[in-house]
Parts: sequence; C-alpha cells; structure tokens
Amino acid sequence: MNELISKARMLSGLKTKQEILNQALRFYVEHLEQNKKDKNKSFYQLTEHLAGIIEGPSDLAHNKKYMQEFGK
Repeated sequence: MNELISKARMLSGLKTKQEILNQALRFYVEHLEQNKKDKNKSFYQLTEHLAGIIEGPSDLAHNKKYMQEFGK
C-alpha cells in the first residue's frame, strides 16, 4: 500500500496521504455516477462519438463486391 501511495504522490503532485485518498475517492464516486447514468443509455448513445471515424464504403451490403471476401 505504501508503494502505491508513493507512486500516486509522485504522479499526482499531491503531498499528503489524505489528499491522495480524497482524490481517489472522488474519482471513484464520479466513475460510479457515470456508470449509473450510462446504464440508462442505448448502445448507440454510448458509441455515437465513434460514428464516422472509419473510412470506407458507406454501405457494405448495398454493393455485393464489397462482401465477396468477407469472412475468409
């Protein structure tokens, strides 16, 4: 535990063990709150920020030539 506290102190710049524990608890609670909010979201809502980041044909199913080698 002391090794972990030392590493956290070095990485975070926080001075005391209490500051580190307070910060860790704050992050943990925020993580729990975000997870609770995310449980009410659809898959699309959770991944919509990824839409459009991959280049390629817009509709693979539309043109059969795109699917010829699929799965091989």
